Amino acid sequence: MYKKLHYRLSLLFTGISGFILIAMSVSYLFLAEKDFHENNFLTFSSKINSFTANLEQQNTITWEWLSKNAADQNFILALYDNNTPISYNRFRLSKSELDLTDKAAEYAKTSILPKLDHGSNYYTAHQEFTWNPQKDSHFYASVLNIRKNRDSLMGIILFSLKPYTAQIKRQRLRFFLLNIGGIFVLFLASYYFTGKLMSPIIEARQKQNSFIAAASHELRTPIAVISSAASAAKSANEMQKNHFFHIIEMESLRLSTLADDLLLLNRTDNGRLALQIAPIELDTLLLNCFESFEPFVREHHLTFQISLPKDTIPNCPCDGKRIQQILGIFISNAVSYGKNGGYIKLELSYNKSMFWIMAEDNGIGISEKDKPYIFDRFYRADASRARKNHFGLGLSIAKEIAEAHGGKITVADTPGGGTRFFLLLKSV
Repeated sequence: MYKKLHYRLSLLFTGISGFILIAMSVSYLFLAEKDFHENNFLTFSSKINSFTANLEQQNTITWEWLSKNAADQNFILALYDNNTPISYNRFRLSKSELDLTDKAAEYAKTSILPKLDHGSNYYTAHQEFTWNPQKDSHFYASVLNIRKNRDSLMGIILFSLKPYTAQIKRQRLRFFLLNIGGIFVLFLASYYFTGKLMSPIIEARQKQNSFIAAASHELRTPIAVISSAASAAKSANEMQKNHFFHIIEMESLRLSTLADDLLLLNRTDNGRLALQIAPIELDTLLLNCFESFEPFVREHHLTFQISLPKDTIPNCPCDGKRIQQILGIFISNAVSYGKNGGYIKLELSYNKSMFWIMAEDNGIGISEKDKPYIFDRFYRADASRARKNHFGLGLSIAKEIAEAHGGKITVADTPGGGTRFFLLLKSV
């Protein structure tokens, strides 16, 4: 599904960007070709002005002069004396050139010359236009007319646009290839960046699937135990029924705890974790936590220690109940993975506007390969280390609560073996 979406998004972005690229290229080509034609047409008109002025000054028009001017300007030149072609046309023009000039002359007699007639016996006039006698034949053309008394000299001048057309085609081809290359690069860039954009979504979906699978697995065990105990209680005697009811009660408590943990994580995911922020004396909070957990720790044959600052420290703006919840998770983990005769220590310090709360034990510790994953939901480093009452959610919850306070949790090894968890909170 994600691969198809990735591909479609890449095509969508490429299509939009490619359309913009092509539209800009076509617009540029249109304007550039328009300017190109206008400039070339103005140049052609300027050449015709010069040629006409020189022609007027000639007392005798020779073939050599006509040939030189035509060759210098790349003109196809034909003259008509009183509408009769001069001999130059037949001898110096090829058959195809002669056909073109004759067609242009016929067109000029009906469409151009009447507009040039000033009604006087002496005038010189010329008119330039674009002429396309055939599909692939394009010319700049000029009709000039010089009248002296009853004599008139009409000239047809054609300038082939074939070199310009070839140049325009080459430019269009270059733009086409550049656009194809640009679109290909756009697709690669779109594919790369949409992949980057989608990676958090894919990762979140994978985490969600893993979370659901892990939650389902954790729910399956107590439900199966409750179902089995309820079924066995039907045919059990009174003493056995009490035993099975106790099992059902304990497993129900496990389900309730798991449901509470999942609900809390859901609130943090949706940004709905409500914190009751107030100035809290952390040393008092740690002392209360120590007194609450001391019997529990002692039952597991562990020593519980606490170290508080000798100097007065400022109050910490935080949710006291949530901070106690984090400490409870640290202590519970330390008890579960501690060694008989070991110790658990809570320590509070204040330095550079930061509160440091450390929970230390000398238990079995956490391996380096497991440390990057201990805050993942339902992660338990080793099945042999897992305890029945631990779902692998405690540290995830602690991390979410700490980050909701703007703080963080770090982990380190205890010298000689064991684990140290540090909770860092800001004083402001």
